[in-house]
Amino acid sequence: MDLLVEILANIFLTPIVSLLFEKPCEELEQSNRFLKMPKFCRILILVFIVIAFISMWFAIIFGVIMLAMPKMPDDKTTGTICLSVGLSMLFLYVVFVIVCINIKDRRRRKRRTGQRIDSVKPDRSALRKLVHVVIDRPLGSTHPEHDDIVYDVNYGFVPTAIGGDGEPQDAYILGVDEPVSEFDGVVVAIIHRLDDEEDKWVVAPQGMSLTDEEIREKTDFQEQYFKTELIRR
Repeated sequence: MDLLVEILANIFLTPIVSLLFEKPCEELEQSNRFLKMPKFCRILILVFIVIAFISMWFAIIFGVIMLAMPKMPDDKTTGTICLSVGLSMLFLYVVFVIVCINIKDRRRRKRRTGQRIDSVKPDRSALRKLVHVVIDRPLGSTHPEHDDIVYDVNYGFVPTAIGGDGEPQDAYILGVDEPVSEFDGVVVAIIHRLDDEEDKWVVAPQGMSLTDEEIREKTDFQEQYFKTELIRR
């Protein structure tokens, strides 16, 4: 009996859990949009997914049991309601899974398919501005999708500015030799990507002077994969 249960679990339960639970969570955790959310929002979303997944299958299984083995006259009505609610939740959950699977960063999809991305002229007005940066990829961390990319500098986003991809503007933090979670500094350069839809700002402490060579050397771990132009003034 135990062997039969294990076989059925491997045939049905494991693929269902992988497709409807593990896959959407994995896709969300690799999405830039998700990573740029506040930490408590990310936790709430993941908790909601767990609760929705468990509640959905509980309603379906309970409804089937009530319909298959009624003990009281009202059991079939209760079973029908539970099964209907569970199947409705399953439909909505499948839609959610499809959205998660397709939430990958558009820039990566375009690069994989070889589509050309028209470059937009950079906004030079950001240069020399004092900005607040939230770091979601601290110094020493790895890229959420590419384990071979290790961040040699702190990397984050400016919540008050919108980049070319419609998301908060990404920024490199130079001149800080330890992992940080937030940083206030000056935009000293703009890395204009000619084959991507979003430029990257280079932010450094006020009064710090950086040469073009130093900026390129510090950001080359990621910018080497793009055709770029450095904007200083």
